[in-house]
Amino acid sequence: MKKKLFKLSIFASLLISAGVLIISCKKTDTTTPTTDTSTASASDNNTAETQSTSLVSIGSQAIDNGSMQTMRTSAVNSFTALSGSVTITPTDTVNRIITVLFNNFVGLDGHLRNGTVVFNYAGSAPHASWYRDSGLVLNVTTPGNTYTVDGNTIEVNTKTIKNLGRITSGNLTWNDNTNITIIKAAGAGTIQWQCNRNTVLLNTGSYQFTADDGTSNTTTYPGVFHGYGGGPLNYINWAQAIVSFSGTFGGTASDGEVYTGSVSSSPLILNFNCTPPYTRYLYVSGILTFTPTGKLTRTINYGNGVCDLTFNVAIGSYNVNITL
Repeated sequence: MKKKLFKLSIFASLLISAGVLIISCKKTDTTTPTTDTSTASASDNNTAETQSTSLVSIGSQAIDNGSMQTMRTSAVNSFTALSGSVTITPTDTVNRIITVLFNNFVGLDGHLRNGTVVFNYAGSAPHASWYRDSGLVLNVTTPGNTYTVDGNTIEVNTKTIKNLGRITSGNLTWNDNTNITIIKAAGAGTIQWQCNRNTVLLNTGSYQFTADDGTSNTTTYPGVFHGYGGGPLNYINWAQAIVSFSGTFGGTASDGEVYTGSVSSSPLILNFNCTPPYTRYLYVSGILTFTPTGKLTRTINYGNGVCDLTFNVAIGSYNVNITL
C-alpha cells in the first residue's frame, strides 16, 4: 500500500441452507442440505468499507498537505495523477472548509474518481486546524451526490471524524461515525452501510510489526508523527503509517441481506508500507465477525501480516479463501 492513509476492509457473506423434512399422509420427502457459496455480500461490504476509509484518507491529506499523497506520483505538493486531475480548494480560514473536485482522476490506488467531496471542520476546538490535532472534528459531505468511484455513486448521509488525542498507548486516535449509501454501477443494486469505530495510528512514535505466524516477517517502522501546527516538518508521514481499526459496523447488501458485525479482540491492521500492486489497501491482519439476520456468524480473518489481497471466511465447518 503505497502512499498514505487509511484504507480499507473486507466483510464476507456465504449462505447455508438447512434440509427440510416434510411428513404428510404416510409419505416422507427429505431434501438434501446445500451450501450457498455466494460472496455478493462480501464484495458489497468491501466496497463500502473501502470507500468510507478512502474519504478519510482524502480529507486528512487535503487538510494537512493540500495534495492526494496516497495517489500521487511525485512531490508531496504535486497534484500529478496517473490520469485526470484533482483540484483542492485551499482552506477557508473563516469557515474552515475544504472542497476536493475530482475530474476523471486515477491515482496510485487505481480507482477512477469524479465529483465533489466537501470537508468541514468548523466545529473543531479553537486551535485544532490539522487532522493530527487533538480536538479536530471533521464532517464530510458529497453535495449533489455527484461523487463517484469506478462508476459507483457514493452518497454520504453522515460522516463525522473526531481526533481524540493520544489516548491509545500514546498513539493518536480518531473516532469515525459513518452512514453512507452506495448506488452500484450498471443498476447492480444499492448498498447501505454504517460504522462506529476507532482508528489508531499505531506508529505515532514507533511500531514493530510481527507476522501472526511467528516467522521472520518482523519489521520495525519509525515514528511517523512530526508534531502539531503548520510547517513542512509538522505532518503525519502516511507513507509509513501502520493503522488499526476496531468497533462495530452493519448495513444492507445490494441483495437485501441485513447484517451486523464487529472488530474487537483482534483489530484490523492496515499497513501503508506495503508496495504496489497492493495500493488498494486491503487489511494485512485482524479478525472480524459478521452475522446476517437469521444466519450463522461468519468469521473473516485477514491473515498473518503479509501484504496480499487475500482473506479467509469461515462459516461453521466451511471456510474459503478469497483473493481480490
